[in-house]
Amino acid sequence: MPNQDGLEWVSTTFGLEPRWTKDPDIDIISCIARRHLEHNEEVPIEVSFHAQGAFNKLFRIAAGGPDYLLRVSLPVDPRLKTESEVATINFIRKETDMPVARIVAFDSDNQNELGFEWILMEMMPGTTLRNMWRKISWYAKETLVRQLAVYQSQLFAKQFRRIGNLFHSDNSTGEKCEGLQQGSESFVLGPIVSLVFFWGDHLTHDVSRGPFDTSHDWLQSRLEFVRVDQELILKASDDEDDIEDAEFTKELAGLLTQAIPDVFSARLSEAEPSVLFHNDLSMQNILVDGDGKLTAVIDWECVSAVPLWRACQFPQFLEGRARDDKPVREEYAPDSEDERREVAASPDALGSESVNELYCEHLLEYEQTLLRRVFMECMESLTPDWNTTLRKNTLQVDFELAVHNCDNGWRFKSVKRWLTAFKEGHAGSLNDALME
Repeated sequence: MPNQDGLEWVSTTFGLEPRWTKDPDIDIISCIARRHLEHNEEVPIEVSFHAQGAFNKLFRIAAGGPDYLLRVSLPVDPRLKTESEVATINFIRKETDMPVARIVAFDSDNQNELGFEWILMEMMPGTTLRNMWRKISWYAKETLVRQLAVYQSQLFAKQFRRIGNLFHSDNSTGEKCEGLQQGSESFVLGPIVSLVFFWGDHLTHDVSRGPFDTSHDWLQSRLEFVRVDQELILKASDDEDDIEDAEFTKELAGLLTQAIPDVFSARLSEAEPSVLFHNDLSMQNILVDGDGKLTAVIDWECVSAVPLWRACQFPQFLEGRARDDKPVREEYAPDSEDERREVAASPDALGSESVNELYCEHLLEYEQTLLRRVFMECMESLTPDWNTTLRKNTLQVDFELAVHNCDNGWRFKSVKRWLTAFKEGHAGSLNDALME
């Protein structure tokens, strides 16, 4: 059994959630920072809580010079998640111009003085794009999108063979790893580190974790997790609704498994090409300065090398409904004072909230629509093959979306309708159906 001390999975109304069973010790964090920053006892070090993610707590280290962050991680995928995140960030620094943090030190073994895995890194300047979106100019937004297209093009040029996560070649995971296609001696491609592969009790399931030769094998493993989950529910639950949903989901996962060969080949002459893809490139994970200039891309945990059809997608912050007509501000009634306070307090608030939430939503969709065109134009000039891959693989993307949502009780009936239409030869866009 993997050592997951400090972590428990708790069932909530919305499903499982990871919880901390103990808190990282501030004094120990200070000692770790002092040791690795090579500060003697006379140098004052101030440690303060900075932020928290799904699996991490970040602490700010102030010691008179540049600030640093110590990222403390729950052992959701012991050793592998931390070692892959470190290798991925180092690869990005080495092979692209993308601004990412320099890693000072890390420990992927939670049997240490802190009791958790940790990464000590530079604190990158800037604030989140989400906080600045309504404050920066349209020119700044276009410039940002063009810069991200350059970085996407650089990543597309660094193609691997097989589907998996990056590790340093001297990693101590004991897992089977394969050398990268470009012949780098510093990095290897190893097992997948992503939510579906470690969520809840998934580490105990006898399901392949890669690296995978083909999309067929990768998706088949993901659906196997769904099947096992539903069988466990059927064995343990007496709730009629839970049993009904589990039976529906298990059948749907089986139908999707049967349909994989209709979309993805099981046998290829060589392992499938892949590239790194930051699938959570939201406004929260892009840092900018006061003028909207990109200062950093953050949160590289669980970033995998995925097939080209999956990687050739828009950054997440550009995804949304198409809206070709600019909304007219005067056509929207102002929100009430209570509504304004509620929106402003939301973690999804885009900077200063005013006027009307619906107007703001429609304006964002309009801007995203225009910026997707900017991104496409840039990629066409930088890497035409990226655009070609995006256009010709809409079915593959929809199928993966079906796999991702087949156990989602709010969406699995839409997935079933889409799969039925696909088998009958007239499937529309599943992505569009899920956004309705």
